[in-house]
Amino acid sequence: MEMRGEAGKAAKAMVAILAVIIVAELLIMLSLSALGFDLNTPAATFLDALLLTIVVAPPIYWVVLTPIRREYDKRLEAEIEAQEMSRVAITDPLTHLMNRRGITVGLLDAMAQAERYRTPLIVAMADIDHFKEINDTHGHKAGDRVLREVTAIFTEVLRMPDKVGRYGGEEFLIIMPHTKLAQGRKIAERIRASVGKWEFDLGSKKIHLTISIGMTQFKPGDDLEKLVSLADKALYDAKQGGRNLVVARKMQ
Repeated sequence: MEMRGEAGKAAKAMVAILAVIIVAELLIMLSLSALGFDLNTPAATFLDALLLTIVVAPPIYWVVLTPIRREYDKRLEAEIEAQEMSRVAITDPLTHLMNRRGITVGLLDAMAQAERYRTPLIVAMADIDHFKEINDTHGHKAGDRVLREVTAIFTEVLRMPDKVGRYGGEEFLIIMPHTKLAQGRKIAERIRASVGKWEFDLGSKKIHLTISIGMTQFKPGDDLEKLVSLADKALYDAKQGGRNLVVARKMQ
């Protein structure tokens, strides 16, 4: 139906253009004849073509190019709106990191790349220690400040190819492509140390916090559920080990 509509618009535009050209040509020829020009001379032919161009160009622009430009602007606006809706759908509104859906899609893509090119890949789960106490004692606005400031630390410490998303609550999922376990541990330790040194502004006071991180290395053939589950188990080990720790678990 849409193609038929476009064809109909194009046909109408062509008819309108031909009508404008025919009417303009008749008027020009009549005018030249009235002025005494011999229509068979090269000078009259040149003048006819020049006048036709001058007379016909504005109507053609109005009939053809204006609707095309209007349609282009309409489609461009729709495309931008669709892209914005897609971005919002995978973005956490508080931290502006990817949300659970977005980071999961990012992890699936990273796994596919690591599988295809046989490159190392690290996945880590990070959780702010005693975050519930911050919300209970200082309120959710203070908790929101903490989440945003932890986000700033991730942005500062992580490398350009790395990705991080808010997986849920105070838990974050980190993707480190082209990274082996030893190197990934060093990056995770930098995150842990940076969080420990940071002075978090809760509005009424400033405090120090810690973060626990569990991580694992992707192996070709592993699925998403297994990979995230192992990183989560490593995070649990870090919590059980006293928090403020980085724990790594290897794939079996």
